[in-house]
Amino acid sequence: MRSEVGRIGGGIGALAVLSLAALGAMPAAAQVPPLPGTTAVTGFPTEGTPLGEDTGSGEAAGVSEGGSATPWAEAGPVRLGTLGFPYNALAATPNATARGWTVTPSLGLELEATDNLYATHRDRRADFITRLQPGLLVTVDTARLQGVFNYQPELQLHAVEGSQTGIDHFLNGQMLFTVVPNLFYLDVRGSAGVQAANGGYAPAGDTVNRRESDIQTSSFQISPYVVQRFGGLATVQAGYALQHVSQNLQEGADFAVSPTGQRYFSDQEFTAHEFYATARSGEDFGRLALEGRAVATEYDGTGVLDNAYRRNVSVESRYAITRFFSVLGEVGYEWLRYSGVPPFRVSDTIWSAGAKLTFSEESFVTARYGHRDGFDSARVDAAITLGGRTRFFANYAEQLTTGAQRAADLLTTTTLDELGNPVDTATGAPVLQPFSNSFLGVQSSLTRLRTASASISQEWGRDTFTLSVLHERQRPVSTEIGTVATRQSGTSGSLTWGHELTPYTSAISYIQYGTFKTPGRGSGDVYTASVALVTQLRPGLAATLRYILTNRGDDFTDGRAVQNVIIAGLRQTF
Repeated sequence: MRSEVGRIGGGIGALAVLSLAALGAMPAAAQVPPLPGTTAVTGFPTEGTPLGEDTGSGEAAGVSEGGSATPWAEAGPVRLGTLGFPYNALAATPNATARGWTVTPSLGLELEATDNLYATHRDRRADFITRLQPGLLVTVDTARLQGVFNYQPELQLHAVEGSQTGIDHFLNGQMLFTVVPNLFYLDVRGSAGVQAANGGYAPAGDTVNRRESDIQTSSFQISPYVVQRFGGLATVQAGYALQHVSQNLQEGADFAVSPTGQRYFSDQEFTAHEFYATARSGEDFGRLALEGRAVATEYDGTGVLDNAYRRNVSVESRYAITRFFSVLGEVGYEWLRYSGVPPFRVSDTIWSAGAKLTFSEESFVTARYGHRDGFDSARVDAAITLGGRTRFFANYAEQLTTGAQRAADLLTTTTLDELGNPVDTATGAPVLQPFSNSFLGVQSSLTRLRTASASISQEWGRDTFTLSVLHERQRPVSTEIGTVATRQSGTSGSLTWGHELTPYTSAISYIQYGTFKTPGRGSGDVYTASVALVTQLRPGLAATLRYILTNRGDDFTDGRAVQNVIIAGLRQTF
């Protein structure tokens, strides 16, 4: 919660929403409205995400949910930014009125006391921590520029364990520049966060960990691209994306070691050059939507990403049989190469088949089964509104990736709400950033990653209840030389209750239980409980008081490690 308190946008209502979302519990992007005069769009799906999952409606494909032809984006001129890479840029709607800039600086102070700084069973060490949190939130909506930027560094000053004093960086930002209207665009985005290398904490809870076991991840991307529309026949886009990602242990550490003395993570870094071209059918094709795509990504990095590449060509289709039911298909070919032990190579076909059920603009289920990354797998995305008060989200997917690549993927599979929180473009659900999730450990290997999540949230006036379940499994495929890789997995469930006590004060409670298997802790389980009180003292000034209990046991701990944390904070926005 410490970083979320810094995102006060306009009062206690926003604070309550952000606190819930930070715990992985707020499942509706609509909880925080999109930027005025902009639309969060997905356009062409990311690699491995076919047409059936690009949006909640068929507009972007030139096909209405009823299956009949519809003008592109209802407005004649194409809604630029809705096409191709970057797949989810914020783009101004046609003829939108420029709304200018909003710049909101802030300054936060938190006082934290804990009876067990390192969350150990023996040698418990109490500490008092002062956290200084300057922040800058920028939203812009003009004819030439749209986007959100939210940056909050955090200085931690330890009264007892002075070696743990340091600075963490938290960032989310996306900006779309219109260089030449209707033709040339520049997309810039970045993100940063901190997670525990050894895992064993609640997926989205606050961690009080040894700094030398914390990993700071930073990822940035810049992408110039051109878009050209050919009437109602097709739209073509081509461009280049430069990505850079670094994952570094804090306090000068270069690698993380398991309790048995094995290295399972070393600092990672890569620069990627991606060239892409896409062509997508227009409304002249009626019920049928087609997309052809060629993408080549070359990696210059460390470990398994040393001289690696991903290249593929594919054609995807969607045909609306009825307004509620569409069939999906994809065929193509891919070439993959990763370094490591053993080296990993793929030269294979791509295919998938599936269907999409559309109940309303905000309710749909998409499912497909296919072959990609050298193996067969399924993917499911669902977002369903029930009775106006209840929202349900679910996702299941498998992919071949690394920890550093997951940070880069976040930039191309999410958009941001107006407070800078990432939102999944396929379902509209708030996204738990992989580089701030401390549930499982971080490894340097190439892994086959399986993720599954589901959440259901219900609102009753002054109360919001959210139940969430998260599962993740990683199977090593190729290991960085000098490290070992092990299978790891975890399943976690949480329940959050937010209650508005007064128009200016809210209470938020949270309980979580999870089981895990990680190289840093072996097998174990963790209980976490938290209760927080958030109040607006006066316009622009908010106060928080929070208690957190963590109880963890694992193979390398004799008994259970119990940690109590009390946090009191103030944040002033200017």
